Amino acid sequence: MKDSLITIRVVILFTVLFSVALVGVDAVYADSTGLTIQPVKISKTIGPGESISGEIILKNESEGAASVEVTVEDFVPAAGSTNIQFVGRAEGVTTVRDWITLDAPDSFVFGKGQSRNITYTIRAPSHAEPGGHFGVVFFKASDANEQGQLKVGTRVGVLVFITVPGNQLQSGNVLDFSGPFFVQKGPVEFTIKFENTGTVHFEPKGTITITNIFGKEVGVVEVAGQAVLPTGVRDLAAAWNAEGLLIGRYVAEINIVDGEGRELTANRIAFYAFPILYVIAFLITIIVLFFGIKFIRKNIKISIWRK
Repeated sequence: MKDSLITIRVVILFTVLFSVALVGVDAVYADSTGLTIQPVKISKTIGPGESISGEIILKNESEGAASVEVTVEDFVPAAGSTNIQFVGRAEGVTTVRDWITLDAPDSFVFGKGQSRNITYTIRAPSHAEPGGHFGVVFFKASDANEQGQLKVGTRVGVLVFITVPGNQLQSGNVLDFSGPFFVQKGPVEFTIKFENTGTVHFEPKGTITITNIFGKEVGVVEVAGQAVLPTGVRDLAAAWNAEGLLIGRYVAEINIVDGEGRELTANRIAFYAFPILYVIAFLITIIVLFFGIKFIRKNIKISIWRK
């Protein structure tokens, strides 16, 4: 028994999802306090002195009312990986943290099941540095019990990617393009290890073209929607949802372009397809029919009586 002690249990659940784009913060649920948020990412190009606005939809999925705190921070990419580091305020003349304003107080009480549309405005100062600028808008919810103890907490956020035009570079390389050596049927999954060698966040776009043994195009897979931060390396996923029977040798060629449509890289790999399971099922059927007919001929005699 620890009646004389005040137990404070804090559970902070933070989810940063790298999906259908680089990073997103999805719904997070705790035992009694949880928030959902949309969108999970804001990606915009803003010139010096310009501004853009939009809405963030926040919903209380808790079992009761929650106290919400709102903060804005900068983050920086970690070289050679998909990791990011929240730094509060980034170094430099200007920072995204100072550019974002919200039409919501720093803290407010959120009723059970309540939804709130929060308008944001991002204004780049006239002396904004060209290149990529990154930040996050955090919403932290907590619930106090009757004894005043902090019971549980949840934090979600919207990641903000801002590009200021100017002396910037959007470039990258496909370090590796891989897929299965052998498949029996679709889907055929591919992995693209992409390195951002530029100075701004980059969403590689392109296609994977699949041709058969006769050189005929049999499929095209779009590659898009997954951002990579400067100096970052990320595995991008794509899949060919092939229909019908696959058999023989296939070649998959990937072409990645930058934002202006210039080809950055092209790689190709080969893979082979053979429907082993279908062949096995066919052989089993033939064997069963063969021995079945043989058994019938040996053990069952059919006589025709004529009057």
